[in-house]
Amino acid sequence: MHEKRRILLIDDSEITLAMEKAVLEARGYEVVATSTLMEFEKTLRTWRPDLILTDIHMPEAKGTDICRTLKNEYGTQDIPIILFSSLPDDELSKLAEQVGADGSLSKVNGLEAMGERVDELVQSILW
Repeated sequence: MHEKRRILLIDDSEITLAMEKAVLEARGYEVVATSTLMEFEKTLRTWRPDLILTDIHMPEAKGTDICRTLKNEYGTQDIPIILFSSLPDDELSKLAEQVGADGSLSKVNGLEAMGERVDELVQSILW
């Protein structure tokens, strides 16, 4: 059996976060879910994800700023980052490209579509 791929997820909505985590775990990923920037940073110091999924609109920090920072600091430049939001796909895709994210994922398509899209991104970006 191969090792589970590790995903670090940050979303400020606890309910949405729990549902997203459940969908990804059901697809065989090991997921650590964080709802604050402090939790996210603490987790990154002790746990190395294969992929980071970050919401764009959060009260403490924008996902775009998190992406820029991770791509330039912390020794995390090589970890793929996916931005996700309720923005339309085309708008989100442009934004992801502007900030150096490795991909984007719109929440408007629902949770099951999110899981399928993560699988696609994992195959095309990582493995």
